[in-house]
Amino acid sequence: MGLRAAQYVRMSTDLQRYSTENQAAAIAAYAARHNLTIVRTYADEGRSGLQINGRQGLLELIDDVRAGRADFDRVLVCDVSRWGRFQDTDESAYYEYICKDAGIRVEYCAEEFENDGSLISTIIKSLKRAMAAEYSRELSTKVFAGQCRMVSLGFWHGGPPTYGLRRELVDEHGCSRGFLAPGERKYLQTDRVLLRPGAPQEVELVRHVFHQFAIARESETKIAGELNLRGITKPARTAMENQGGPQPS
Repeated sequence: MGLRAAQYVRMSTDLQRYSTENQAAAIAAYAARHNLTIVRTYADEGRSGLQINGRQGLLELIDDVRAGRADFDRVLVCDVSRWGRFQDTDESAYYEYICKDAGIRVEYCAEEFENDGSLISTIIKSLKRAMAAEYSRELSTKVFAGQCRMVSLGFWHGGPPTYGLRRELVDEHGCSRGFLAPGERKYLQTDRVLLRPGAPQEVELVRHVFHQFAIARESETKIAGELNLRGITKPARTAMENQGGPQPS
């Protein structure tokens, strides 16, 4: 039997359905070529690589290494960006050094260089870390600009609509694809979402609340009390609606 190895896989959003499977396949092929046996998997699914907070898989890996619980000699990662897109490249190096200091080598299976500590390897790895960080910075800027443009065109940015509204899905030509039920999302990049008036009774209630607050000058507490007496409560959100939006990978 060869050396024992752990693998670390990460994808940034829940929509990257096959990302971790693809990473694991590349890692398995690398392990087979280098006579390595994968004995443990650490995974962060739907987690951004910008910081370590919230990345339970990487936190557990580092904790096991620090505590001497690691029963492996290698950590296999698909590429430098999967380890993380830390904005401070020293942070990425720091977590790798924790492993190295414990006698555990981090190997990037899909990279062209061998992480052997040589000068060339160190230079290329540093460039890769900087490129991974810069990619996220550029992506954040582009995503924000794109979101601003979509909002200026009248499309809904995302999240559950407020009371009295519902979401209509339209294609790239503006033709309706129907209304989205609570918790449903669009799956085609070219589709857009528009807000439309909801059920007539909800629209009438919103108008009533606005009149009571803006015209009759009633307090929010009094209006809420009236709604409670009428048995009108806030609609519950689904688990999917409570999820945050996508983050840079």
